[in-house]
Formats: sequence, C-alpha cells, structure tokens
Amino acid sequence: MTRVPTGDGLELAVFEWGSRDAAPVVLLHGGGLSSAEWTELAPALARDHRVIAFDARGCGASDADPQHRYGAVTIAEDLDQVRAALELERFALVGHSFGAVTACLYAVDRPDAVTAVVLLDGGPADHVRPASLADPPLSFATREDAAAALRVLLPRGFPDWYLETRFDTHPDGTLTWRSDMIGRVQWSRNGGEPLIPGLWPYVEALRAPTLVLHGGESTLFPLENALRMSEVNHIVRVVDVPEAGHFVHLDRLDVVLDEILRHIG
Repeated sequence: MTRVPTGDGLELAVFEWGSRDAAPVVLLHGGGLSSAEWTELAPALARDHRVIAFDARGCGASDADPQHRYGAVTIAEDLDQVRAALELERFALVGHSFGAVTACLYAVDRPDAVTAVVLLDGGPADHVRPASLADPPLSFATREDAAAALRVLLPRGFPDWYLETRFDTHPDGTLTWRSDMIGRVQWSRNGGEPLIPGLWPYVEALRAPTLVLHGGESTLFPLENALRMSEVNHIVRVVDVPEAGHFVHLDRLDVVLDEILRHIG
C-alpha cells in the first residue's frame, strides 16, 4: 500500500497488483466499500495487467473527509491525483456501483486517459441516494449481528473473508463499519449524488468502448436502465450475468473476469 495526497489535504490508500510494465487497469469500488472488494478479481486480472485500486476518501484505509465531500466529482478528482502520482498515461477503468458512476463521469471528462470502460452493475438510476443510507445501524454487538446486516445487502451470500473487510472489531467485541458511515449519511441527507439520475448525458458522450455487466438478480440497478444505455450510445455493450446480484464480481467472478479481459484486450 502507498499513500497519495489529495488536492485538499487528505491521503488516499493506493494498492497495486501485477507488473508495472503491463497495461494498467484502475478499479473503482462502490460507495462506502473499499479496495478489499477486489480481493479476488484484482489478482486474477494482474496475471496480464498492472492493476491499481484506491480506497475512496472516507473508506477503508483512506482519510475521512470532515466536510463529507463524497460525491462522484470529488472521487474523479482524487482519481486524477492517483493518476498523476503513479504517472499513468492511459488505462482501462472498471467501476462497481457508485464507482461505475464515477468511471462514466471520468471517462467523458478525461477521454485522453481512458482506453476502455467496464461498469459493474452501475449507471444511471432514479435515486440520488441508496436506501442503505436512509437510517443504517452504526454499530453491532456481535459478529453475527454484523453478518446479518451484510446479508441484507448481499442476499446471495459472501465469501468468508468479506466480513473482515467491511467492519472494525473493537476490544469490547462490538463492530463498526470500516468507512465513515456517519459522514456518508450526512452527505446523503445533504442531497446525495444528483449525477446518478443525471448521468444520461455522460452515457451519450462516452467515446471509449464501454461494457456494462448487469447482475441478473440485482435489485439496485434495473436491467431496463442498462439496456437503455446501449440504446442511447451504441458504443455501450450490455451483458446480463445470470445468478448474480448487485455484487456481480463476487457472485460470478468467472464471468466477470472473462468479460473484462475480452473487453479490455
């Protein structure tokens, strides 16, 4: 792990896999998650690529933002800081959920930098904040309680390692989210992300080849929206992944890896 400063005094945790001589791929995790989301996907991609991921501000090992600037525009600006620090010129960009919103925004605003885009169950939707930020529990008395909360978000289940990546365990045995959940709730109450429903102009403006991998059982990103993306811009290709929910890269790593490799060449 290395640390990269942002333009406003915070530090981001940055992770790399694979050879620095290989073609680079940058991974953007979903809202409130971390680079640990890529525990399985990143090493698999790194067999042929240089893989880079960073914990967004307020997530994982990166600094929390006392001003709660957790929107897609800010994350895109932080990506530019990571790009400069690592001296990346051009790279493929993969984003999951809220990371997909940021990836779409970044690819349009920085067309010189992005060679290809992959959106994992994310894109335009009809809300500015996820339901999970409405009134989330902030602490859990036991690991079983924390696991039960995760099962609401991941009804198809999750790997054994996943619980440790989402929570911090304290000396008294209680657990809290490994992200600035209080700050994210406040960000949500202050308006959330208008770019989620307002992302359509960016979809139309995409010029890098774009792949949307929709979770066939996802309840957070409608298939109709994914298909409409390919209608408004024919550079967008949609694959509906069976037996997968919103966390399509966890549910069907085999399909996701194969499709990404095929797409980014």
